[in-house]
Amino acid sequence: MAMELYQIRQFVAVAETGSFTKAAVRATVSQPAISASIGKLEEELGQQLLHRRQGQVTLTSAGEKLLRFGREVLSACAHIKSELKNLGGTETIRVGALRTLPTVHVAAVMAAFGRSSGDVGVELIEGTREELQQRLSQKKLHLTLTSLAAGEPTETLPLFVEPYVCMAPADHPFAKDRSIRLADLHGERFILRTGCETFRATTDLLVARAIKTKVVYRTDQDDRALALVAAGLGVALMPALFHMPGVVGVPIRDFEAKRTIGLQWMPGSDAIDHISRMITTIRSHAWSCDLNTGEKRRLAIKVAK
Repeated sequence: MAMELYQIRQFVAVAETGSFTKAAVRATVSQPAISASIGKLEEELGQQLLHRRQGQVTLTSAGEKLLRFGREVLSACAHIKSELKNLGGTETIRVGALRTLPTVHVAAVMAAFGRSSGDVGVELIEGTREELQQRLSQKKLHLTLTSLAAGEPTETLPLFVEPYVCMAPADHPFAKDRSIRLADLHGERFILRTGCETFRATTDLLVARAIKTKVVYRTDQDDRALALVAAGLGVALMPALFHMPGVVGVPIRDFEAKRTIGLQWMPGSDAIDHISRMITTIRSHAWSCDLNTGEKRRLAIKVAK
């Protein structure tokens, strides 16, 4: 029997995603190649591992056993690789961070990890959700702190859910309201965040409701957008986690956009010590607090349990 490690990795990908197509994306090979690999593995083992029915893939009893053992093998290989790399010097963990996360929170998390894990270096790479997902699947990242979506072929850990709100200067009339309607933005001086995940959907919604704002600035830099709001140049639609003195986040009662922020990593990676420590550090961060005062924010950030 000549079972190869790549066959185990590809089988686990198919079993966990329930799809040859998604597994091929995770393994960065073509779908015919991964189908041939699984077929060869079944021939070598003399066992049918998968039921293939109308595009759906489920495990046979033999497949369930191989999945359990296969995960153990991949986890052991990842651990061995990490330990051997450590012999050559300082280990480095590559972390992807969603571009639209507040810099102050990302910096606080990285600083906390550095204080507790001085023996591990960190390379921080920012990007959009799609860019980070691609780099993770290509094994160019160990871990991503990103916006989660359903059906992705990775391990995930939700951290919190946050709404999108209207960020207004503290002396703006909106700042005194418990909430506003989306229509209240009509005619307002507006700072447009071009890098927002909901940019297209929000733009279409405003058009559909005939809500016209006065765009005074366009930027893909959220910290700059928030500073412009603080300076009184306009209002902006932003995730509730953002915070700056002189800015008030006002809920919008007829705007239901939300995002779930969490962690993603490839199966088995969390068995590696420094990645496990990074996950623990990020998970324990006080996401819903004002980092300057330590107080919980007025806008509820729903922290995952």
